Parts: sequence; structure tokens; C-alpha cells
Amino acid sequence: MSIGIYHATHPLQLLPSARIEAMVDAAVELQVQILFFDEKGLDLKNKQVTASVPDPDQPGQWIIQTLPLPDIVINEMGKLPKERSSVEQKLNRMVTFTSHPIHGKLRIQQYLSQSESLAQLVIPTQPCRNIHSLQDYLSHYRHVIVKPDRGRQGQGIVSIRMTGQEEFLWQTATTEQIMTSAGLEKSLMALIEHQDYLVQPYIHCQTTDHRPFDFRIHMQRNHQGTFQITKIYPRIGEAHTVVSNYSQGGTTALWTSWLQAQFPQTADYWIDTLPEIGLQLAEYIDAMYDYPLDELGIDVAIDHEEKLWFYEANTAPQTRDHEYERAMHTIGYAHYLDQRYHILEQLPSLPDDQIMIGLLAEHHGNDSDENFIEACAAVAAVNGARLVRIYADDIFFWQQRLLGYVWEQGGFVPYACRYPDVVFDRLKKRGIAAYSRMYDALASIPATHELKSGSMSKVHIYRLLADASEIVSASVIPFHDMQQSDQVVEFMEQYENTVLKPDTGSHGQNIFNIQQRESDYEVYDQSYLHYLDANQLDHFVRMSLGKGYIFQQFVDSSTTEGHPFHLRTHVMKVGEGQWKVAFVQPFVAVSTYRKVTNHAQTLRLSTKWDWFLNMEYGEAPGQQMDRRVRQLAIETATHLEKRLGRNFPEVAIDLGVDKQRNIWIFEANFNRIGNSFHAFEAAKYAVPYAISLYKPLS
Repeated sequence: MSIGIYHATHPLQLLPSARIEAMVDAAVELQVQILFFDEKGLDLKNKQVTASVPDPDQPGQWIIQTLPLPDIVINEMGKLPKERSSVEQKLNRMVTFTSHPIHGKLRIQQYLSQSESLAQLVIPTQPCRNIHSLQDYLSHYRHVIVKPDRGRQGQGIVSIRMTGQEEFLWQTATTEQIMTSAGLEKSLMALIEHQDYLVQPYIHCQTTDHRPFDFRIHMQRNHQGTFQITKIYPRIGEAHTVVSNYSQGGTTALWTSWLQAQFPQTADYWIDTLPEIGLQLAEYIDAMYDYPLDELGIDVAIDHEEKLWFYEANTAPQTRDHEYERAMHTIGYAHYLDQRYHILEQLPSLPDDQIMIGLLAEHHGNDSDENFIEACAAVAAVNGARLVRIYADDIFFWQQRLLGYVWEQGGFVPYACRYPDVVFDRLKKRGIAAYSRMYDALASIPATHELKSGSMSKVHIYRLLADASEIVSASVIPFHDMQQSDQVVEFMEQYENTVLKPDTGSHGQNIFNIQQRESDYEVYDQSYLHYLDANQLDHFVRMSLGKGYIFQQFVDSSTTEGHPFHLRTHVMKVGEGQWKVAFVQPFVAVSTYRKVTNHAQTLRLSTKWDWFLNMEYGEAPGQQMDRRVRQLAIETATHLEKRLGRNFPEVAIDLGVDKQRNIWIFEANFNRIGNSFHAFEAAKYAVPYAISLYKPLS
């Protein structure tokens, strides 16, 4: 086999000599051919490359050869697809790249916050878009760090500490400066002008002689495709400085000995914990993506109270002191990918005797996802089709083939498959750069879902519905988009009982009920009551401006016993393209004092729609409330389809019903729609609609 080392700038000119030498040695040891090339050497029309090949007779010398394209490409310092040249994008369609970038620091922090076991490692973080966001954190923490969202090697990091009421110490890797508030704002705006920055509280991780430190845990996939630790080492900065990175003058040491010297009482605990936490973080971050990450540099630190914190994760980390260890894993993983590339030759081919529905799915689905996919497989069989489960990293682009999984005898069995007749997009990652190659390859195949990935904001949905039919537009909750604080106060005074919530994806978190009283305002954060005067409320509102919040009139959607509820109406397309309500699912919160149904600390129960109708409204299915709910849901879906102008097979419309039985639209969800209790009902709609998109060749 052959492995290519590629970068747009020739790798022999870009990479450190120690890395080049280590990769050549590893290739010799693993008995693979290695070639170094850049974009200029590619001849994609003839599937050839002019590359530099190590001279076997003269170590350190190179032979220029024109060879077939390599089987696998190690794309050093991998870029996002949108950042690649057109030539590099074409190359990636023809051969497998090993390296993929990850999101910025904020997205990684947000994702880790959703983990029960890892959330405790996350440092409070928010975008630093203006002086107000910085002042909020300074007033709370007094000492903060401002860093680039996509920074590397400690560059661009600033420490800001309050030293007086209107006095601040601004410290970078090389400078210190005392500033006033006006100077702070000027320096901040100059800093954040050209890239996105974050603000975090300063974490006190210093040695006894005031040297900042953290730990780099270098994780890599090995020759078996699994993560393992390549190296752990402390990075120790100079005394009284901001960062500990190598590139900023930091030093390193043997991590076990250094821990024993710095933490003599607890060193054994940390020696056991750091490798374990590195593996957990790598696997959890890797699960964000539907392609495998080849390596991660994970940075963690232990503060003065011996609490562990996660700083950040980077791809393509520095490895100047362990190039050979890295190279063995890098070449070994590329060899593993090549072996996997030939896996289709070892599998039975799927018979081509039925319509093939390719269901794009995640590797890490929950139980309800699994039940739904199994139900879809059964419904497909009844309809004379075959459902094949597909993962993004199982598409072999060069061969125009894929590794698919078919439900047989109680489990999913792997087959070598052609491309499907219809794409049933349960993954819903369209528009995300990391998945562009997959969607480009399948672009000619009809797909059930054409919307871009991500939750649509409530404001966007409400505005789309403004010109809908009267029954729909009248059901949009009065709202304010949080642009100017004085208008927000006017809005609150108009409706008296309001709610402040995130505009997208709240999951019941960060929701504040605000009720105007005679002389002050009652603010309820779903756990505690706060009473604010007009000035305090104005400050609270200003803190929320520009941070993705929306104000709404509060809709008291609760049962006769005071339990908050909402109705999930799951609207789906049938074979002819019309919309129908597949099911109505009432969700009821056990708590009576929290005002939201899906708060993380509230048990949420589900019940049957016909039971709920009878208990709450004394009606049966088909009577007034049932008809009103279904009509509103169908008209909403129909209008959204017209306004969005793209195909989608389902939409979950969450509705509330107030004490006067007015029905209100809470939000609409197009992505990752759960159907925990109605897998088969949803499958009965989803599969026939997918089949209806099939266009046989004439």
C-alpha cells in the first residue's frame, strides 16, 4: 500500500525535519510506501501524483517520481471543507483523508456541558462580543481570560484583572498594562475586531513559584483504529505569565515525577485519573462527529483546590518531543484505514432486487432512535423495499459503494451495497462542512430532508408564520426579539406576565418568568424567586441583549391540577406529499412550581392523547379540541414548507393551551425529532413517503 503526506504547501517545506524523519522511519518499520506531495503535484484527471519519495539507498535524500494516487492521504493540519481549494476537495472525493478539524472552543465546551460525567470539568464560558460581556464576567469573577475561539499555541490570550474600581491589569504573553475602563474598552474592541473571542474566569493553576501550568494529553488512533494515549506531559510557563504553551516559552517535564513533586499527597490519584479522563474526553468529543477524529491534543489543569478543569481540545497538536511515537500511530492508523477500505471485498453483496432506501443515521443513537429504525425496516419490507442503515464514514466514494446494514434475524447485518435509490436522512447534517463530501456524493439521489442542519430560532419561525392563515398567525405568541432594552420594558409593561428564554434549543434551561407587580418585578428562574426594582430589571435586561434570548407573553399551559404541559404534534408527509398528524403526544411535568415542561430537574411524563382529551376537556378524539389541534398543526406545516422552499418529511410543532382554551404555537422542530412512544406510527408515514420519491430509470 502507499500513504501520501499532503499539504497545500509542500510538506517537506512545511513540516519540522524531526517529523519528516520520524514518519519515514515509521513507514519503513510498518512496510508501507510513503510519498510527500502538494497540490501542484496532482494530476487528478489521470489519477496520478508527482511526489517526493525517500531514497532507500541514501537516507535523507529524495527521489521525484510520478505515481498512482496513494490509497490513503495524511492531510497534515486538516482544513474545513470550505477552506480547501477546489483541487483539494476533488482529491478528498477520490481518496480517504485521515485528519478532520473540530469546532471552536465554545462549541466543544457547550457539548461537554451536556455530559453528566464531564460537565463538571467545563469552565463557564461565553462569547466576548463587546465590553458588556467582558464587564459582566469581571464584575462576577474579577479576574478573567479572553481567548480566541479558534486560537492555537497560546496566541492571542489576554488576562484581565480588576485592580481597583475603575482600574484593570491587561496582561498578554509579553506585556502588562494598567488601564482605565475607557482604555479597556478600546483595547478589547481592537482585539476582537477580526476574530471571535471568548471570556472565561481565570482558573488559578500555578506552581508554588507562580508558574502557570496545565497538562497536554495527546490522544491518537492507532493501528487498530482505537484511541490511545501517545503522551502526557505538563506544560509549565514562566513565573507570573499568562500561558504555559511551548511556543510562548513554556517548558515540560516527565509528568509522573512532576506530579509527585507538586502534589505529593495525591500524585497517585492524578496519575490514575489523567489518562482515564483523557480517554473519556477524546471519545466524547469524537462522538460529536460522524467521521473519526485521528488525534486530539487535550488540555486540562488542576487548580489550587485540586479541582480538574478542561481547557480545550485541538487537532494537529505540537509533538516536537515525541515525533516518533506520533508517527507510529499516524502511519499505523492510515494502514488501518487502508485495510478497512478493502472491507467491502470481504462482505457479501446486497441483492439488487428491491427499492433500496438508504437511511443516514448516527453511530450513537438512543433507544427511541433504534426502535424507530427497526420499525422503518419492518415497514419497508411490507412495502416491497429494503431499508439499509448507512453511516457517513461507511461511504467509499472512489468505489461508489458503501457499507450498509440490513435488519435480519433480530440484528443489523453488514453488506457491500451500491448507492441507494432514495436517501432517508435521519442524520440531518446538511450544510455542516464536515459532512459536505457525503452530501455532495449523494446529491443526485432524491432525499427526504433538504433543510440545512440546526435548530431554527423561534423568532425566525414566528416571522415565517406572520403571513400564514388567520388560524396560524393568531396562534403566534406575542414576542420581542431583544434588540433594545427600553422596548423590552415597554413589552413587559404591556403584557405584565412574560417569559425570557433562549431563542434556540433551551431544553428547559435559562428560562425566566417575569411578572410585574405594584412596585417591583418578580423574576423566577425555575428554582428561585428574585425581586428586582426597575433599575435592577433594566440591568438584567441589558445583560441579556444580543445573547440569543427572546421575550414572550407568558402562556400558562397547565392542567386543571396546575401541572405544566405541552402538546407535541408530530406532522408528517404521506406518499402523495400531503401533511397529516401522525400522533399528538401530551407531555406533563410532575412539578407544579416550575413553569416549563422540560426542565432538567423536573420529571416529565407522557400520556395518551385520548386520555388527556377526556381528563382535561371532557372530549374524545374527533371532537372540537382534537380537530383544532390537528388543523393548526397541518396548516402550520403547510405554510412553513411553502416559506422555506425546501423539502422536509416531518416537523414537530409544540403547542400550549391556556385557561381560555386558546391554542398557542411554542416552537417548531425539524431536526432530531424524537418519537419515544410512537416509533411504528412514525415509520408508517416515513417509509411510504421515502418510497414515493423513488424515480426509476426509464
